[in-house]
Amino acid sequence: METDYLLESDPLLRVRDLHTHFETESATVRAVNGVSFDIQRGERLAIVGESGSGKSAMAMSLIQLIAYPGRIVSGSVQLENRELVGMPEKELNRLRGKEVGTVFQDPMSSLDPVMRISDQMITPIRMHLKLGPKEARLLAIDWLSRVGIPDAEKRIDAYPFEMSGGMRQRIMIAMALSCNAKLIVADEPTTALDVTIQAQIVQLLKELTETTGTAMMFITHDLGLVARFAQKVAVMYAGKIVEYGTVQELFAHPKHPYTQSLLMTIPKISGEKSGRLLHIGGFPHDMKNQIIGCSYKERCSAAASRCHMEAPPLQERGGTQASACWLEHGLQTEGLDKIVSLDKHNKPQTAAVSMTYTETAAGEADGHVLVIKDLHKHFKRDSLLPWRKAPEIKAVNGINITLQRGETIGIVGESGCGKSTTARMLLGLDEPTSGSIEVSGNIQIVFQDPYSSFNPKMKIGDIIAEPLNVQGIGTKEERRFKVRELIAKVGLEASYLDRYPSQLSGGQRQRIGVARALALNPSVVVADEPTSALDVSVRAQIINLLCDLKEEMGLSFVFISHDLSTVRYISDKIAVMYLGEIVEYGPAERVFTNPMHPYTKALLAAVPVPDPVIESQRDIQLVSGELPSPANPPLGCAFHSRCPLVTEHCVSHKPVLEDYQTTRQVACHAVS
Repeated sequence: METDYLLESDPLLRVRDLHTHFETESATVRAVNGVSFDIQRGERLAIVGESGSGKSAMAMSLIQLIAYPGRIVSGSVQLENRELVGMPEKELNRLRGKEVGTVFQDPMSSLDPVMRISDQMITPIRMHLKLGPKEARLLAIDWLSRVGIPDAEKRIDAYPFEMSGGMRQRIMIAMALSCNAKLIVADEPTTALDVTIQAQIVQLLKELTETTGTAMMFITHDLGLVARFAQKVAVMYAGKIVEYGTVQELFAHPKHPYTQSLLMTIPKISGEKSGRLLHIGGFPHDMKNQIIGCSYKERCSAAASRCHMEAPPLQERGGTQASACWLEHGLQTEGLDKIVSLDKHNKPQTAAVSMTYTETAAGEADGHVLVIKDLHKHFKRDSLLPWRKAPEIKAVNGINITLQRGETIGIVGESGCGKSTTARMLLGLDEPTSGSIEVSGNIQIVFQDPYSSFNPKMKIGDIIAEPLNVQGIGTKEERRFKVRELIAKVGLEASYLDRYPSQLSGGQRQRIGVARALALNPSVVVADEPTSALDVSVRAQIINLLCDLKEEMGLSFVFISHDLSTVRYISDKIAVMYLGEIVEYGPAERVFTNPMHPYTKALLAAVPVPDPVIESQRDIQLVSGELPSPANPPLGCAFHSRCPLVTEHCVSHKPVLEDYQTTRQVACHAVS
């Protein structure tokens, strides 16, 4: 039996052979295709897999919230031996919130923007726990305090838009736990958060499940978070669980080729940098097509004839580990080169304000293609009182950066630190308040979400050619030749030129975004979170592509991201920003291996390592609180309100970015 590895006799949640389909006009999408697992009381189970693997559809099926045209076709979901599939809606409403809580990815879309937090928390508490208004309010305040909301007695009457993203997610956690839920379903609860806030939320969830005995199903694509948080892991692919086991077993001895590939494609935050990132070749199975044989066979070079004919069952592999693979023990480490790819065939072939874009060839003079000097950007605000001047928002407050030909600088920091405002000024979309930007050649951008930057009614060939058409460069035939050259550079075939954006995957669309950015032969490319919306394997392909283009064309990149592992891999230099200022600046390897500023140390400590053994041994000192408002920054050192090394001198005196050990600059009294 496929459930032989599930030995526990009385789990909190028992799922057996669950099938969920979405009926469309053209086909049936088999989103969940025979899933079975258990969750014990107080257990933390992580569900991982690429986008489209069925994780969220399975989660919504558990709590019976599958929306039309989706429906549960067959299977069983039991909570404490009560069958949820087919349960009347009235009974389900009593169960949701009281026994099963949910925490979704975007708390702002889950919270009612026109209702106070108090109303949204107190209503379910009164309904499920039968408390009076005073008792319910006191309980709500208590839970807000437990999840780390400061001044909970006052903040409970605030509206969601008055809270930061991290605070809103804490409120969602408080709501999920306030009625003594036995199970929490958390669907990507930290994806939209900064790395520091993400670390705080994960730590909070871990502590709360341990103290309350609440079980949790944690859905994520971040394997580092899995190593830090989970006790057991289920890996999903094409609507099925292909591997299951304890977090220690799965990370130390992954059995399924897909699991092994996922682990191999992750950029590392520490250790030696490899030459190229590995990635999984091919594309996930189209869930509109029925699976014959193993669902992973098209992407697995070790697939045998049996894999194409017969679907492997999820079998016990020793202990609590199980995998769905005909290879008796999965692939061994030395076989990983067969199931992951180096993507070598995709390598490219061939006033106070001053903004200057020169025609000087990149690399001339001092070799700098980008020079930023004392750059400021302040935003004025309207005051509610006409006689009182509202404080300016100092988004960028005096930064200096130089970039040479063929060099990449990574700009990191929390949301609101000034990264994207800096990018907008580089592109001429925002005018600096003061300072200067000098660019040798021209500058282009690769967006975070390429689909939003494309006209969905334009063919790919027209999208790539658009910059050439706008600038009137070349004849029609010359532009057509240039477009074919560009799509080859980013590793796609010419046949894609006649397709529309909706017909491409996320990774393919990002390649088109890169091709369009290269159309005018820029010397500098600004990449603003270019991989944050991509799965880990596709992310590796895009990073390899950017590195290849840098090497072959001598391009320089300004790479903006909150993913520190990716930034470390691609960058030559790092600028760490905090409240509009650079607090540490220097060679990437030195900054990552020996960070000097307390904020840099806090950022790196917050990044989870995809190894549960290392995670269990780390003494993680998380930064407390959230980024202060740039409209009212702290006096003295901007970081002093969150710094573990703060002294009276830090509170009253602002540190200057000074040279440290010849190659580094740090703005910290404790270092200087």
